[in-house]
Amino acid sequence: MPLIVNGHTTPMPDPPTLEILLLALEPQRPYAVARNDEFVPRSIYHQCELMDGDRIEIVHPSAGG
Repeated sequence: MPLIVNGHTTPMPDPPTLEILLLALEPQRPYAVARNDEFVPRSIYHQCELMDGDRIEIVHPSAGG
């Protein structure tokens, strides 16, 4: 099942959850995640089932002035 993660197609087994995807990708902390342009709270990563073609954005906060 392909997902689009930060603009790149990423194959995943069916049906993954957001938690499984993040465990596989191991993004550097801290980060926030959006699924199809909607923020996903960390507390529901384990129950957020992903569907074929979902767009996942993993973003890292940046400091600046």
